[in-house]
Amino acid sequence: MHPFGTPEETPGGPRPVMTMSSTTAQQADHTGDLREYLRILRSRRVSIAVVTAVCLAAALVLSFQATPVYEGQSKVLVKPVQTVTSTSLSLPQAPNLDTERELILSQAVAGVVRRTLHLGTSVDDLLRHVAVEVVSDTEVLVIKYDDPDPHVAARLANGFAAGYVDFRTQEALDAFQAAAGAVQRRIDSLQTRLTALNSQIESTAGGQLKDSLQSERDSLVAQLGVMQQRLADLQATGSATQAAAQVVQTADVPSSPVSPNKTRNAALALFAGLVLGVVYAFGRERFEDRVKSREEVEGRLGAPVLAAVPRAPGWRRAEEAHLTMLRDPRSPISEAYRTLATNLQYMATQRPLRVVMVTSALAGEGKSTTASNLAVALAQAGRRVILLSTDLRRPRIHAFFSLHNDRGLSNILSDGQHLSQVTMDPAIPNLRIINAGPEPSDPAALLGGRRAGEFLQSLRDVAEFVVVDTPPVLAVADASILAPMVDGTIFVVDAEQGRRSDLAEARDQLQHAGARIIGAVYNNFDGGPGAAYQYRSYESGTHGHLGLATSNGGIQGPKSKRRRVPVRS
Repeated sequence: MHPFGTPEETPGGPRPVMTMSSTTAQQADHTGDLREYLRILRSRRVSIAVVTAVCLAAALVLSFQATPVYEGQSKVLVKPVQTVTSTSLSLPQAPNLDTERELILSQAVAGVVRRTLHLGTSVDDLLRHVAVEVVSDTEVLVIKYDDPDPHVAARLANGFAAGYVDFRTQEALDAFQAAAGAVQRRIDSLQTRLTALNSQIESTAGGQLKDSLQSERDSLVAQLGVMQQRLADLQATGSATQAAAQVVQTADVPSSPVSPNKTRNAALALFAGLVLGVVYAFGRERFEDRVKSREEVEGRLGAPVLAAVPRAPGWRRAEEAHLTMLRDPRSPISEAYRTLATNLQYMATQRPLRVVMVTSALAGEGKSTTASNLAVALAQAGRRVILLSTDLRRPRIHAFFSLHNDRGLSNILSDGQHLSQVTMDPAIPNLRIINAGPEPSDPAALLGGRRAGEFLQSLRDVAEFVVVDTPPVLAVADASILAPMVDGTIFVVDAEQGRRSDLAEARDQLQHAGARIIGAVYNNFDGGPGAAYQYRSYESGTHGHLGLATSNGGIQGPKSKRRRVPVRS
């Protein structure tokens, strides 16, 4: 007996949905990346806030515990420099301020300050606290001295300014004195020669020799006159020379410390905390084993996500059999299952796809829930569907439809019962259910037998879609045994408990068994404000659509209004 009564012709498949252009796909990728970044920041906002708060608190504690440091500032005007020699006096030249700055920071000036102020501090210690800045486009130097005592900071800043002025002035005077000394020595030499020459002239009788000596004496007298005038000029210029530098601003006693700057430290700590918090968030997201997003599922599974099912608000009992397609047909969750059904029908127009296995890596990820709701969605779309439970160890399909599990697949495979004897009608048009039945002694051997393959093949003749619910891949070998017998596998990944390592191991195990993974369902993800995916349902009879433009297949959910199929509870 045919499980659906009189066989009918298979209606045409759904109209293919046009895929996006490459430009639109790139824009969607960028938007998806931005949403993923926002999702990470939102999910890790507490960690970011904690890291930021710790950095801010540490900076404030260190700032309040640090010894206040005050800074005295004095300003010095550097005057043009004259080069003095025994024979010439150059015009004043603009000073090299970088050279003058290094002069202030030299041990020579620090020694002058130490002697003038009668300090017991070493020269090196003095230089560790002094700094000099050049005021742009001026010949002014700013001398800074820092110290925990504001009076000491002001006194030493003024001390270095005065010490520098004294040192530079003394250098200029020393240059004049050196030049005058050289001229004086030349005068003394000329006078000694002139005295000797006069004595020689007096002792010489007339004649040509005496005339020659007198001529030499006249030359010496002329040279002596020039040197004496030169000496007089140097002495006059040296006496009139003012200081080579001038203090134009003395340091006042500072009223507030320059370090620590609590406001600046707090701002820097806040910024650094935010940066470290974001780095920590992305680093933890990167190295954490949990699957984070739909895009990651697609990349690691190598297949598109056919539907992203949001978390059911207020539903906390994961063990409860919850058939959303019947309990809340207008919810975003139901719309996600309709999208899954639509994408599956579209894929079936591109390749043979009648028997579809629904599985997951581990238990509790929603594979039985997905299989049940998918079967209802396909049936409501007018397709003849058989929902087959092959989980012979922990069957759950019967609980979704409030049916008994006293007979089912195990009876067909072990006792040879006919399909019509185990098929159940859940009072949903176009849907029939084959439960798992009593648990056999060796479920894996039963599913791996020749009769199981023949039975699955026979179902292709009586239904347009056969949705097969299997045990988790990593729990037992049943899913791997059934994988080669079906046309395609839909992999369910739970957003809360799905792990990358489990996903990779389950994918490899299925591929080694010959499975054809056609897509995935990203289940139980957070669809609240700020999440990567959001759903909104319309108050009228239509539903919001779920866009599924993916990088792996370009499959999309329909954007047009959909006629609702009446559902009987």
